[in-house]
Amino acid sequence: MNELLKSYLVDVDYPEVSGIEHLQMLKTRSELATITDSLSASEQRALASADQKLAMQADKFLAELSRFVDLAQERQRRQTSPDEWWWYLDILVRAPAVPASTGELVAL
Repeated sequence: MNELLKSYLVDVDYPEVSGIEHLQMLKTRSELATITDSLSASEQRALASADQKLAMQADKFLAELSRFVDLAQERQRRQTSPDEWWWYLDILVRAPAVPASTGELVAL
């Protein structure tokens, strides 16, 4: 399994760790975005599952991140694209629901 993916899979299981570690997780996710097409089908499924965990616990991740960084400012500094939804946790937590992989809406 891809080492970046392994790291990300572990990171999304620990929303209570330091916001500094979450910032690294978001960077890792951005790196994964550049290689997603080269991941195997099982790795892509694992990535999708990890993404869902991140989205479902966005409020917890954001609480810790906010102690160290303002995500809006960080997005601007990094010039992230809207496709990099993981950098928009502050907006995601205000959304009434997020789409699940089944196409259904899941409340946060």
